[in-house]
Amino acid sequence: MSMMAKAGQQEHLAGKSRSKGNMYAVINYIILGIFSLIALIPFIILIIVSLKTRSDFMKHPLNLPTTFNFQNYVTVYERSSIVRAFINSAVITAGSLLLELFVGTLASYAITKMNFKRAGFFAAVFLIPMIFPVQTITIPVYIIYKHLELLNTYIGMIIMYAAIGIPMVVFMMTSFMKTIPYQISESAMIDGATHFVIYQKLIMPLMKPVISTLVVICGLTAWNDFYLPQIMLTKTVLKTLPLKIYDFFGQYTSDWTLICTCIVYVIVPIIILYCFLQKNIIDGVAAGAVKG
Repeated sequence: MSMMAKAGQQEHLAGKSRSKGNMYAVINYIILGIFSLIALIPFIILIIVSLKTRSDFMKHPLNLPTTFNFQNYVTVYERSSIVRAFINSAVITAGSLLLELFVGTLASYAITKMNFKRAGFFAAVFLIPMIFPVQTITIPVYIIYKHLELLNTYIGMIIMYAAIGIPMVVFMMTSFMKTIPYQISESAMIDGATHFVIYQKLIMPLMKPVISTLVVICGLTAWNDFYLPQIMLTKTVLKTLPLKIYDFFGQYTSDWTLICTCIVYVIVPIIILYCFLQKNIIDGVAAGAVKG
């Protein structure tokens, strides 16, 4: 009887522990839901304002639209050369991402897998630019670009964003590559593989989660940037999407319905990209948290 009583008591305690765990899970979901809703509020307001007429916005800025005015999207499309701006942003962002990921991953491979002296010193050198904000180098870079005729060019902006993004790539990649056993590359070298083959065939497939994370982090830097294009791109035909938003700001008044509509055009591609890469991004962040 005593054994049956003990078994019953243990089962009761286990059930109580499970119910307590379920209660904590529900509370966690509620808290996460509240924070998610708070994070979505700016985006919801943005969509609401973009669907209002100007008069409706002036009367009731945050209320739901009395009528859904999709004409704002047509107006922005027709007045702002949004397609051309989208192409400019896409070319600059994609070009800078390819360059910084290629250079950054090669540098990370050399630092972590090639066993040369002062590898730690070179890793630190790559991280030094992260200390300085880009505003501190704008004037000298502008003067250099002017002499090299790189102002108002795609290549000039691609080089600039790649230089900004490479330290971040090296920082994240070296942390992740250090966790890959050296025996993998060593056995491949015994079989006659070169360093580049090992990098391409063995290391890079393992880097997909981290690369997806870097695509979003570094891509957002180039895609959303207003400061550098405003200085380096003075030709109208080369304006990027953030600069097109500025076109709707007037000297004395601004049409906020069109401004919000233009912002929607800017952020939707990034949201779509994130949806496609979401699983890999979460895996990459988790891997960095555990292995870094």
